[in-house]
Amino acid sequence: MKSISAVPILGDNAASKFVNYAVKKKYEGGYALKRVLMILAYVIFVFAYAAFFISANILPIIALLPALTCRLILLTWRYVSVEYEYYILDGEFRMLEVYGSKSMRELCRVRISSMKAIAPYNWRHKAKADAIPSCNRIESVSSMLADDIYYGIFTGADGTDRVVFFEVTEKTLKVLKYYNPVIEIVKTAY
Repeated sequence: MKSISAVPILGDNAASKFVNYAVKKKYEGGYALKRVLMILAYVIFVFAYAAFFISANILPIIALLPALTCRLILLTWRYVSVEYEYYILDGEFRMLEVYGSKSMRELCRVRISSMKAIAPYNWRHKAKADAIPSCNRIESVSSMLADDIYYGIFTGADGTDRVVFFEVTEKTLKVLKYYNPVIEIVKTAY
């Protein structure tokens, strides 16, 4: 009788070594404060606009207020609606920051085999990642308190050590292990 494995073994095809994963940034700390301040700015804009044109006795211009407010929200709200997405393809790890599902910027692109360390961000391995200065940290996780956070240490283009934090799945760990055998694997929730 054959035993059935719950986790597929990676073959040599490209699809088995491709990973795409995204997480939404949780509304906490400074990020939650930015969202509240953005909403407050919208309210202040509406009242200031209305007060100015009412006091100047130019009432027809107030009819533009809803359109201007909608335009302002469309242009700025995406900066407080952030997701992090990573891709692993052909041994390359690419981390993106996605704003409002419309625009993105690349946070890092590095060969997995060139990473000096890949480990879970827990009490046993935390010191290595925390030794890197905060200006060289890329925190691309929903929350630094989330489960299944891993980090990868690599050398940036300027020669300094950098660390990227990301949330993993079982498939991500298998693909990382395939390209860089120094990874330490712990069981994930996903």
